[in-house]
Amino acid sequence: MNKKLCAALFTVLVLTFSIYAQQEADFIVTLTDDGEGAIIKKYTGTAAVVRIPAAIQEMPIHEIGEEAFFNNTTITSVVIPAGVKKIVRAAFSGCLKLTSVTIPEGLESIGDSAFLNCTALSAITLPQSLKTLGVAAFRKSGITAVTIPAGITEFLLNSYDNNSAFSDCTKLRTITLSEGMKTIPGGIFWGCTALTTIALPASITRIDQNAFRDCTALTTITIPDAVEKILFASVEKSWLDDDREFQGCIKLTLASQAALRKRGYTGKF
Repeated sequence: MNKKLCAALFTVLVLTFSIYAQQEADFIVTLTDDGEGAIIKKYTGTAAVVRIPAAIQEMPIHEIGEEAFFNNTTITSVVIPAGVKKIVRAAFSGCLKLTSVTIPEGLESIGDSAFLNCTALSAITLPQSLKTLGVAAFRKSGITAVTIPAGITEFLLNSYDNNSAFSDCTKLRTITLSEGMKTIPGGIFWGCTALTTIALPASITRIDQNAFRDCTALTTITIPDAVEKILFASVEKSWLDDDREFQGCIKLTLASQAALRKRGYTGKF
């Protein structure tokens, strides 16, 4: 092998090693409460493209801890390894240059504000294993499309009974609600001003307050014939005058308005 080829290969190896943060020294870790794995407490590396190791100090990584990457303005992409079960509160909040996150199947929980203000994050794939989605988890992020898995059994709520996981995602154009999903939590898509259409699954039975409020570009809602009635949660709130799930949806077609009225919506558009 000639010297030039050897030098080129060496350069590639050095660049690969320096770009990807795969060294244990790049992470501060602690033991999980059950003692079965490790938690990433803090990323201290300088690489922009981060591959979190599957194990550190011979312990499998089970959680991305609270504020582990908080306000990191260097990282551009993160690969989370299989075996991670939780992304905890504000783990990636304020990562302004983060454009890509690979989330493994098997992840069960994304905490409050986990990706809040990740304005460069344009795409996300939520695993089917996801069971819990926290308040403002992706609020004000740059995502353009999302599929909500049917397996989510708990949408964490704030004191106003809102989830707001995707609220103020002003570039979000495509939302897929999985068959089997029964409730659309309050505030989840509030202020998604690029959303133009939404199709409700036949399994839906309830839409909570402010769910689609101020989706000002929303024109069409498709509701399966099998859905004869929907519970709009605002009617249960004595301090509210009327339903507000679709308030501010000023471009909603008359046909879509009629479909919602038929199924019990009494509020403003």
